[in-house]
This record gives sequence, C-alpha cells and structure tokens, in this order.
Amino acid sequence: MNIIQVSALLAKEGFSLPTLNVLVPNVDNYKALLLQPHGDIEVRERGVRNKDRELAYRQYGRFLEDACHVGADFVATPEYSMPWKSLIDALKAGVVPAQNKLWARGCESIKYSELEVLRDELSESISIIFEPLDNQNDKFLSPLAYVFNVTDKRGEEHKALLVQFKTHPLGDADHFEVNGMQRGTSIYQFSGGQGDLKLTTLICADVFSFEDLHAQAVYDRGLILNIQLNPAPRHGKFLGSRDRILGFSGDATEVICLNWASEVCLWHDQVKKCWNNISASAWYIKAKEFDDSDNTLRQNHQRGFYYTWHKPLRTHALFLNFDTATFLFDATKVAHIGVPGAVSTRRGPQLIRRCVWDDEDSKWSEHESAESGFSSISNESGSAENDIKRIIQENPLAAERALALSAGEISQGDLWYTLRWLDSCVLDASEVILRVTFCQDTDDRAKRFRIARLRRLSRLWSVINTDDNLPPSIEDIKDNVRLEWVKNSPHQNVISGEDKRATLIYMSEDSTIARVEEVKAKAAEYIRRHFTSDSERLSALQRLVVWYRNDNDQIVPIEPHHYVQFDEAREASEFDIGRQG
Repeated sequence: MNIIQVSALLAKEGFSLPTLNVLVPNVDNYKALLLQPHGDIEVRERGVRNKDRELAYRQYGRFLEDACHVGADFVATPEYSMPWKSLIDALKAGVVPAQNKLWARGCESIKYSELEVLRDELSESISIIFEPLDNQNDKFLSPLAYVFNVTDKRGEEHKALLVQFKTHPLGDADHFEVNGMQRGTSIYQFSGGQGDLKLTTLICADVFSFEDLHAQAVYDRGLILNIQLNPAPRHGKFLGSRDRILGFSGDATEVICLNWASEVCLWHDQVKKCWNNISASAWYIKAKEFDDSDNTLRQNHQRGFYYTWHKPLRTHALFLNFDTATFLFDATKVAHIGVPGAVSTRRGPQLIRRCVWDDEDSKWSEHESAESGFSSISNESGSAENDIKRIIQENPLAAERALALSAGEISQGDLWYTLRWLDSCVLDASEVILRVTFCQDTDDRAKRFRIARLRRLSRLWSVINTDDNLPPSIEDIKDNVRLEWVKNSPHQNVISGEDKRATLIYMSEDSTIARVEEVKAKAAEYIRRHFTSDSERLSALQRLVVWYRNDNDQIVPIEPHHYVQFDEAREASEFDIGRQG
C-alpha cells in the first residue's frame, strides 16, 4: 500500500489542489454530512450493489441535493453504497460540491473498463482520475470517489473526480472479494502543505495491510476516514488499525469509521443471508480539549450520537445510532495552528441534525430524537421504570451514574462518576459498548451488563418500597422517594418527598460480605470528602444504607446503625483509601 499525495497527482494532470475548508487549521468549524444506509445488498459476479435500484437512486440523489443545500464541507458515504448513476446524474445536473468542499463517496463496484468508458464520456465536463491498472474484465473494483474543485494553470476551475481503489479484500467463506476483486495499490492523502492538516481514507479491509509506517504518515494532525461494508466492525484488524493510529502521543488525530446501518442482508443467487450485525459507526477524537459537558453530550445523545471513553487509547469515542439515517455535524478542526489560545477551543463534533428516509415524500426528513433501544429493556427496572425513564429524558449520563451508584459500582475513587471512570461509559480494548441508555450493541457481555444493572435497581426499589423495617434514618423515603443524581450531590442517588437526599445501594446476590463492607466504606469515605460541614457530613452518613442477601437468603442492610450513634460518628477514614480506592 502506497500513500500518494493528491497535490502531486493533480500536478501531473495540470491542476492545483484547492484549499479545503475541512483541512484549514483555523478556528472556523466545518459541517460534515455522513450517510449510514440501509442494507439490502446484491452480490454477483460484477460486484456489490444496492438490491432495490430505484430506492437507492432516490435516496442517494436526495442525499446529494441535501449536501449542497446545507453547505456541507465534508460529505461521506460507506463502502459500496453510492450508485454510480446517482453520482453521475447529480454531477450532470449541477448538483456538485461548492468551492473548497470535498465529497468522499464509497461507490458501488465497477469494472476497470467501465470506469475508462466513464472517464472518456465525461471528459468535457469533469476530469476523472484513477490509478492505472491492468484491464481485468473478469474482476470488479471497490471504489471511493472523491469529488472536488480544482484549477488549471490558466486559473480556470474544473470539477475533479479522483477514484481510489480498495487494496485488500475482506475475508469471507466464499472468497468473494479474494477471487473477484481487482486490487489497487495506492491510497490518497489530501494535505494543505507542510504542517497543515491532512485527510486520508481507508476502504474497509485496507486496514489488513495497514502497518506502523502507514500510521505514522497519517496520524499527526490527521483526519482518517475508514468506510466499510463490514459484518464484524470489531474484528481484531480493525481494532488494531485504530490502535496504531490513536496510540501515538499527541492530541490532533481523529478517526471516522463509517459503516452501513445494522441488520444488513446480502442477496446472492436469489438467496437471502442476513448478517445480524451492528453498525458501530463512530467518531474517535484524540484531543486534550473536548466538550464533555453533560448538556452538550445530552443533546448529542437525544439526536443519536453517544459518548464513551476509550480507556486504553485515552480517546473520546462517540457512536452513531445504528439505524439508517443521515447525520449532520458541526465540528471543530482536527488541530488549530496559529490560532490565539483565547479562542482556540476544540469542542469536537456536535450532531446538529439527524434525518431518516420518508418514503412517502421521497426525502430525508429531520427527526429530533433517536430511538436508543432502551425502551426494549426498561421494564427490567421494575417499579423504578418511570423514575429511570424520567432521568434519561432529563440527562442520560445522570441515569448512568444513578444506576452505577445504586449497584455499588464506585470502586474507581471519589471521581467514579466522571466519564473517564464511570464503568458503563468506558470502552476497553474490545470496544463493547456497556452504556445502559444506549442499547443497540448486541454483544452478549453488553446485554448481560445492561440487564444486571437494571435488575439491581429493580431489587433496590422493591426493598425500599416494601420493607417495613427500614432503618430509622431513612423512614421518610417509604412510599415517597424518587431516583435522582445531581452534580452537587454526586454520592447520593435518591431524594425523599421531604427533599432529603440519601445513598441507597443494593449489592448483587453473589457479593461477599467483604465486598459489601468495602463498598459501604468507600461510599462513606467519598461522602466525608464531599461535605465540609460536620452536620451535613453526619446526616449524609446516617442516610447511607447498603443492602445485601445474607446466608439465610434474606435481604438485609449491613450495619444499619453504624452512624446513628452521635458519639460514634467516626469522622476518621475507615479504610486505607490509597490501598483500596
């Protein structure tokens, strides 16, 4: 795999590279429009294409019109998605990117000879440029079509279509791409010059031959797009490519993985095979500056853009809703260069509009809220269902925190509720998504985690609403309590009708006494650290109750009167926070 500079390639054709808005390292934000399409796909000897041709023509035609209407600076579709007819018809009709804007279209497969014919037919109106290959008419290409404006030596403007070919096949049992796909040898890099930003695209399994030397060439001040038609987006090779790119030091790297929507179905010889896949389209941001305020992430969440923290890579990872939609973002540049520090605030991408296909009106229509999948499991929270739904509506991250505290999952220290430590918001190397309020990940571990977390809350709610022997310090919560998490009281998760807060925890059936005691001690220590007033501290400690199931199969609180005796308020720490926190 060779990395070729687009500027050098254009120079050979007598053109100069334009200044692309997405790559200007200034304070101005840019608009990015991404399409995550529905997947009924037809696979045959000539390659891969949309099965419903007429629907695809309408959807992609409208998408290109919308890209022009909103003035998107950067537009992308995944591998094998855009029909060539839709793209060429749009270009002929003047539906083209404006000056300084870039379209990156994963297109349906095409044969090399067909691309040559297309180049010759359109030579008067658009310059089609691609890598010279042997004409293998029995094989197809997996192409990416960049569309942008160039100028010639006389200063006259031209439309350019630069086609990049996939360099490595995706493995499958039938060796469809292994045997049928003609491979390219080069990928192209847009760059504004020495020290400026750069953009590089990998087509799906290009990552299989992506090595450290390639990562070094693209990561610094780089925006990397990985378009896919991928049934296994968390395959080790794809994870490994992100490890290579995001594993370097620095904070000026972003990766956009754009796959098809979930539930792709392939048709081959009239036989339908459904992948039962997830999409896992995501935007990874390696940046020290990032707007992770609850208000911003709440708005993103409601529109269909979900936050996680990739702990091994120390990277913000935000996932697109897995359903079919278009996503319009307002995004800060990968890096600011020569920008005064007072105005250089890199917020990351903000989802400002999500559209779904309206077949009746034949257009992409805006939807203000996205279905996260939580409604399918909300009943697992039992009598607390209305409470948890209310909190999610107000702030999904507050719901994640309330659920974690209710389950006693606070071992990370007194900042357990911050996004880099909150267990449901943290990705490990597998990238399995444990978010309870975003439930589209079908991995078994994710499903078990979500159900266990909600059932723990259900059991807690059952205890506090049916136990006739509540500790005296929390008797006011009986039949008059609501779940609530607020930043000013981060270690308390319920509030009574008398507006008195408390910390109530239910430990799972398989928790040992030692574990239950440890969780209570840590919760107490966090409360001590939080409150500065002795009276507030003591009141909060007295309203800390941890239930567990004992050896007699009874649900009981551990040491319920521990802090009730005023002469035994125990102001000193009960455990070595350095050893256990």
